[in-house]
Amino acid sequence: MAHYESDVLTVEWDSSLEAVIMNWHDFATGETYREGLNAGLDLAIEKGAANWLADLRDLGTLSEDDQQWTQEEWHPRAFESSLSNMAIVQPESVVANLSVEDLVQEVGSNTTSRIFDDRDDARGWLREQ
Repeated sequence: MAHYESDVLTVEWDSSLEAVIMNWHDFATGETYREGLNAGLDLAIEKGAANWLADLRDLGTLSEDDQQWTQEEWHPRAFESSLSNMAIVQPESVVANLSVEDLVQEVGSNTTSRIFDDRDDARGWLREQ
């Protein structure tokens, strides 16, 4: 059952991985993007989650404003939470990949992050953590 659902995102709890799962279905920007990320982080905090899987294949390219918000507002809160393993399934767009790679490099000292081309590989990596 979805914890959060919109036209662009579904946030779920996967008890087998003890992970928050972010399934982006479409391009998101501004308040829609931020509300979705906050919903995922709220679920991670509620569950004391160590694992996070974000499937960004259909997300699209983030705006500069959304990248800045993620770095300055969301990352500090996420890296102070229980999250320690973040698996990212990269977007199909080469341009979108560049913004994701920049954001993934900013992980906190207590957080390990990996980028994957394949969702099953991302799930496998989280299982091993």
